[in-house]
Amino acid sequence: MSLIAIIIACIVVMALAVPFSMVGQGGGSTYVPVLLVAGMEFHEASTTSLFMIMLASLGATLVFGRKKTVDWKLLFSIVPLAILGSFAGGYVAQFVSVLVLKIVFAIVLIIAAFFMLRPATEGQSPSFVPQWMCWDRSCGEYQYSISMGLLIPVTGVAGFIAGMIGVGGGLFVLPLLILLFGCPTRIAIGVSSTYVGIAALPGFIGHLVGNSAFNIWVALPLATAAFAGATLGPMLSLKTDIRKLRIVLAIVLIALAIWMVINIFVK
Repeated sequence: MSLIAIIIACIVVMALAVPFSMVGQGGGSTYVPVLLVAGMEFHEASTTSLFMIMLASLGATLVFGRKKTVDWKLLFSIVPLAILGSFAGGYVAQFVSVLVLKIVFAIVLIIAAFFMLRPATEGQSPSFVPQWMCWDRSCGEYQYSISMGLLIPVTGVAGFIAGMIGVGGGLFVLPLLILLFGCPTRIAIGVSSTYVGIAALPGFIGHLVGNSAFNIWVALPLATAAFAGATLGPMLSLKTDIRKLRIVLAIVLIALAIWMVINIFVK
């Protein structure tokens, strides 16, 4: 990559990191195509994107954590099975066609976006969701109850599906927490922001162990841009009304659903 290409890519990455980090997403699905257009080889782009996600997640976590909107106990209760599911899904993907699965889950994301736009009571799960092994939580100014007996296996399945279709697990964990489990929007965003970085770490290590190309001197400015954008995004998020924040999240979900479908037909 030329110096000019790196500078342009940094500007684009920072601009993308702001809206994604506002709603707890790493933005990795957009970083790879940006790097490819800038002239980076695919495997190096994948490795570099994971590195950028980790730095972006760190930036978002520093802001959300300082404002006490990251429920650490909830986060670490769902991470192990979700990541294990993601590994399993990534392995199984080689044996099945995921084309239909991608289309189905693009539709699911659009449906989730629709419900995100509807008026909702913060911190209350729908009446049809079984309340098994409920865990009363308190984080910052928020108090809520989570059905852990259902949440843990559901996040494992979400991780498995995310691994199969090659997207970040936070893409499914976030709407699940908000729409099905009554997690306050700000807490769900804080949890998802940290989750995406943790989930990216084993993938990044795997790429390095597999001898994927990785140029730290190119990756560092790109990751710094992602970090800067992911620090600004949460600051804006915390100042944004919940209703408007849910609209931003809906737009991001729809954009990712469209990108998932485009990615099926454009290689």
